Amino acid sequence: MGIEDLFGDHYHKPTNCDECAAPLDFKGLGTYKCRKCGKIFYDDFGKVRKYLDEHHQANIAQIHAETGVDEDSIRRMLKEERLEVTKESKTYLTCEGCGKPIRYGLFCESCAKLHEAAKEKRKKEKQMMDKKDLIHVLGKAMEEGGDGKRRFDR
Repeated sequence: MGIEDLFGDHYHKPTNCDECAAPLDFKGLGTYKCRKCGKIFYDDFGKVRKYLDEHHQANIAQIHAETGVDEDSIRRMLKEERLEVTKESKTYLTCEGCGKPIRYGLFCESCAKLHEAAKEKRKKEKQMMDKKDLIHVLGKAMEEGGDGKRRFDR
């Protein structure tokens, strides 16, 4: 499974060269290279990453104005932990659990632990429900079949 499978086309992945129409190869970090002429292209993440390499303190509005990448996509990159707000920034994301300021992702460290624990608990509860359903189905089969032994037609 590649990065394209995980993120779909949220980041406007280029597929063919503008110059020669040849297919592009993904080179990593939002960068694509033409198989034929070697021209380099960037998806939205690549554009943002490239801009931030040169302008470390840029905010979302500045990034949008300079790269053309929409602000929602930039926020998505922060929430997906592909980007991080600098320590010096006066603006942060907020934790979806408690509202504390965070630099990337959806949750602060404390809420992330709670979220993972709750997710694990739901997974175990689902496994228990699946086992109960299986036991219920087997019980019904035994009631209908008499002694519960498998019967084979010859």
